[in-house]
Amino acid sequence: MTITQEKIDTLRSKVKVILKKEDYEPKVKQQLKTLSKQVQLKGFRPGMVPMDMVKKMYGNGVLVEELNKVLNEEVYKYINENKIEIIASPIPSSDQKLDIDINSLRDVDFAYDLGHAPDFTLDFIEQIPSLIKYKISVDDKMLEDEMLRIRNRFATYEYPESIGEKDVLTFTVEEIDADGTKREGGQNTVTTLMVDLMKDDAKAKVLPLKKQGSFDYNVFELMDRDREGVAKNVLNMNDLSKLDEVGNLFRLTLNNITRSKPAEINEEFFVKVYGENGVKTEEDMRNLIKTDLEAYFDGNTDRLLVNDIYKGLMDKLDFPLPDDFLKRWIEITNEKPVAAEDIEKEYDGFAKSLRWSLIQKKIIAAQGIEITDEDVTSRVRANMIQQLYGYGLKNIGEDWVEQFVQKQLADKKVVQQTREQLFEDKVLEYIKTKVALTTKDTTLDAFNELVSKANG
Repeated sequence: MTITQEKIDTLRSKVKVILKKEDYEPKVKQQLKTLSKQVQLKGFRPGMVPMDMVKKMYGNGVLVEELNKVLNEEVYKYINENKIEIIASPIPSSDQKLDIDINSLRDVDFAYDLGHAPDFTLDFIEQIPSLIKYKISVDDKMLEDEMLRIRNRFATYEYPESIGEKDVLTFTVEEIDADGTKREGGQNTVTTLMVDLMKDDAKAKVLPLKKQGSFDYNVFELMDRDREGVAKNVLNMNDLSKLDEVGNLFRLTLNNITRSKPAEINEEFFVKVYGENGVKTEEDMRNLIKTDLEAYFDGNTDRLLVNDIYKGLMDKLDFPLPDDFLKRWIEITNEKPVAAEDIEKEYDGFAKSLRWSLIQKKIIAAQGIEITDEDVTSRVRANMIQQLYGYGLKNIGEDWVEQFVQKQLADKKVVQQTREQLFEDKVLEYIKTKVALTTKDTTLDAFNELVSKANG
């Protein structure tokens, strides 16, 4: 076997592999022998199909598979032994194809194209213009809103006789004709409506009602939704193909009134929300909420900063890529056929993502950044706790949390994604030390407007 490398330019080269017949023939014969024991063919006992028949039926397929395997192994071995920095995977040169015949094995001459990683420095990082790290202040209204949200999550329920502005109402809804009689074959259902989502005119009709009282109304004017939305959410229609046949006039009969009462702030409430060992006073709860909100807002503002860093880097990047090689690589490795014009349209975004990966790789190597198994476990646990908190499960217990964590750690994909995210986080932390940053106080509304503009 002979492998040689021919340099095309600084970013491309060709690796030629000459396989002698004896380099791959034993593996092909062994694979055919193994296959012959598994083939089931009418008229022959299992494992007794003649080798000539096995070769005729499967020989060329086995030969292609083994040749591809040997060629790939040898090319990657050559790349690793010679410490060649490549981008993407090697691809067969454009004029290459395997001309093979299981009955006439011979030497194989095959060539691969390589794309090389460009040589660049990290000096451009410090050339990024000064960036802003926003800080959102937590005001009293935010605290009150969050307090009320938590109290509502642990609310109790009452079933009063009269309707209030925030109540949830259950109605029987029946389609009627203009004369007030029930329409034959019309839409009929039981539905739930929230008073505060109703339009003012509808609300004026609803608020005076008592249980079993009714009123006639254009159901599609109850709330600020389109006709399809009302059909799905009020009339409970799954099939909208006959919506045009549905009239507007309906009789709504009040069945029940449900009113949620926010939980009272007391010892029992604190235990329900935070557990036996959690906060004990309203002041402690407010302080904890403020800390949680500040952490949440800091994460949001950090995401905007990271986006600004990424844009700044892309503006300053000037190192080249083996574009022709990469476009052909995209075409060859795509699972489905992809048109050349589609590759051109998407290539700029692909190239930016690739440059970012190369920057990360260079910083990781230069700074000796490492991610340990303990780092991965800690991040998975933190993510799991955050997810459970999002479901309102703050007191599920350490044993249950650990079970969820171990299940996540058993998933190789989760572990790999977590490791990659940790590397990216550490790279970004390094970049932040090299970029001029200023801190600016802002409000939540103003920040949301900034994000909207950035995404627009």
